[in-house]
Amino acid sequence: MNRAQYRQLYDFCQTLNPKVSRKVIVPKTVEITGTTKVRTIMTSIDTKVSRGYFLSCKNVEHQFVRDLGHDVIVLARGMNKCWERFVNTKELMHLFDDDAEKTDSPEKFVELLSDFEAAPDDLSPQARSDAKGVWMALACLCPENRRLEFQALRAKARIDNYKIALELRIPEYYVPWLFNKEYRKTIDELIRDDH
Repeated sequence: MNRAQYRQLYDFCQTLNPKVSRKVIVPKTVEITGTTKVRTIMTSIDTKVSRGYFLSCKNVEHQFVRDLGHDVIVLARGMNKCWERFVNTKELMHLFDDDAEKTDSPEKFVELLSDFEAAPDDLSPQARSDAKGVWMALACLCPENRRLEFQALRAKARIDNYKIALELRIPEYYVPWLFNKEYRKTIDELIRDDH
């Protein structure tokens, strides 16, 4: 993972107010990573298996990449806007993947799918990247100052997870992750300076 580039996006997102718009995050991510373009398409996917996935422009064997000629984010049709925003942002985080983490071939895609049944210590670099993408997306969609405000209000029972999800426009499922005792440590690891 390119931590220095992700740190730039993270710092940029800290200047934004919720609801953080994909119309802002996508072009900023493209600019930071030097990617030419990312296309998002909707298609029929069984959401019990996956809500979306990222296709590297190097995966020229895939029809979507051949047709569009760019990196592609594929989203399941029929998700509500909160799920769509979150999955789109999470998949966008794959632009920060290093070569070992990229799912850029049919073989790596099959390996990633098989990791859903693997023990945590046996995960491929692609599966570990997928997990990091969730945390990275959360940190972009919920600037730290707002997260701390929510945390204080939530501790006093003045706001609940549903209201936080509505303000951030993310799935309510992910709101508790923002207050996980390991949240700050996890984000600090993702943005640490490798120099």
